[in-house]
Amino acid sequence: MATDAKEYVSQREATGKHTARRQQAIDAAAAIFARDGFNGASTRAIAEALGIKVASLYFHIASKEDALAEICILGMQRSLSYLDSARQQKTLAEQIRHFFECQRDDMIEHADYVAVSIRERDKLSDPALNRIRDLTAQFRSNMDEMFLLAEQRGELHSDLTPRHCRFIMIGTLRGLSETYLSGVDLSTEDLTDRWISAVVRGMVKDPAKDTAVQS
Repeated sequence: MATDAKEYVSQREATGKHTARRQQAIDAAAAIFARDGFNGASTRAIAEALGIKVASLYFHIASKEDALAEICILGMQRSLSYLDSARQQKTLAEQIRHFFECQRDDMIEHADYVAVSIRERDKLSDPALNRIRDLTAQFRSNMDEMFLLAEQRGELHSDLTPRHCRFIMIGTLRGLSETYLSGVDLSTEDLTDRWISAVVRGMVKDPAKDTAVQS
């Protein structure tokens, strides 16, 4: 039976500390998990990557499971921060573009985190998985609110609802992640611009076009 999500608290959150050495340990774990898979990885391999003994590693991460949870939680928290930042933009088109540009840069900078979050999430403990679900629910709620406000401003196509738009955004984000993990270079601005522009055209109303149709 799944444990209440609130029962999972990472070492970082429990102590209020996130030292540079702990971040190095999490980064090393992400690289090892991405290379060997969670089941094929060991705390010894993580310690060796850092040049320390296994006993010393436990000062920074409690276990392999703790490292995996932290990788997935940090990734989800970054996505939430990108969405919050996007919501500060003036128009829906700017919000969509800002969000996906942030996510693209995150994939490039934290490729191992993205790979592990997608491929190894099913290895999370029940408490950690519930924590991820809680963050995901918050992410979806915030995105729905962004599109609801856009709808109230008259920016959405009339045949779309905020829920439809959220499905499109999350589906596009998953596709973007899988595309990057397949080896496609997302740092090419033209490719990213075309992808984002297609999403914007599909959701954001074109006032001139609507007027022409009505007339």
